[in-house]
Amino acid sequence: MNIFISNLDGSITAGDLRRAFSGYGTIIDAAVVTDTRTGKTAGLGQVYLVPEKAAREAIEELHLAPLRGRLIKVRECVYRAKRDRRAGRSAGLKSERRQSTERRRHFTGVNPLNPPYESPAHNRAS
Repeated sequence: MNIFISNLDGSITAGDLRRAFSGYGTIIDAAVVTDTRTGKTAGLGQVYLVPEKAAREAIEELHLAPLRGRLIKVRECVYRAKRDRRAGRSAGLKSERRQSTERRRHFTGVNPLNPPYESPAHNRAS
């Protein structure tokens, strides 16, 4: 079973997660989510633990347990299809896009980045 862990300290590594979950079953994989730009941890992690009974026991016992000074949140990782992720939205609002044809902003004036075209005849001195 895949277990999702949140509220991790920034210095947590995959090895730390393996040590924390090692007494519950066989760990297939452990990973800490990192930001691709900065390389810092995002405070999230996953541990794949078998058998399922041991994984459920780990979830119950380690939820809100301290790990490096922080209370970690542990739950079963559930993957949902894209359609299911949007199911939480209000049924009356099909999307966040505006439905009417009216513009949100009414632009008046001259855009300084795109000045209006002036013909050469218009610039002649009379």
